[in-house]
Amino acid sequence: MQTIRKARQGTTLTDNAVAKKVMEEIQKIEAEAKQKKLEQLESLEQVKANISDRMEELKHQLEQVENAIATITGSKRASASQPQKRTRRDLNEVRERMVRWLESQNGKKFMAGDLIKEFPELEGVQISMFLRALTQAGTVKTDASEGNRRMKYFV
Repeated sequence: MQTIRKARQGTTLTDNAVAKKVMEEIQKIEAEAKQKKLEQLESLEQVKANISDRMEELKHQLEQVENAIATITGSKRASASQPQKRTRRDLNEVRERMVRWLESQNGKKFMAGDLIKEFPELEGVQISMFLRALTQAGTVKTDASEGNRRMKYFV
């Protein structure tokens, strides 16, 4: 029996040594992979920086060519000298729809972000100014119990 135990103990030690070697090899492989990833990342970041620099050069060259063309043709560069005027939106129709929608949601309160999600055409519009006429008329009510920054609107 003792010989069997000794034989078993001997195989256990060799199994542990093999497992230890395998673990060391796995760690080496993982370290090499991590190093390669870092090298690739550095390389890609350098390429990105080079492309950005080149894009700036090309934009500058494009401006120079456009200026030369404008000088030759005698025309002004409308895009660079005069910004396009935004067309003014008529939001009265949206106000009417919003009031109807708020009336259908009777009893619920909505923050400005919720209203913008429901009416995406209001993106970039200040909701408090948009609804000022309606709140002054009493059509839309406000709840500032959580402060002015967390204003809620309801009918």
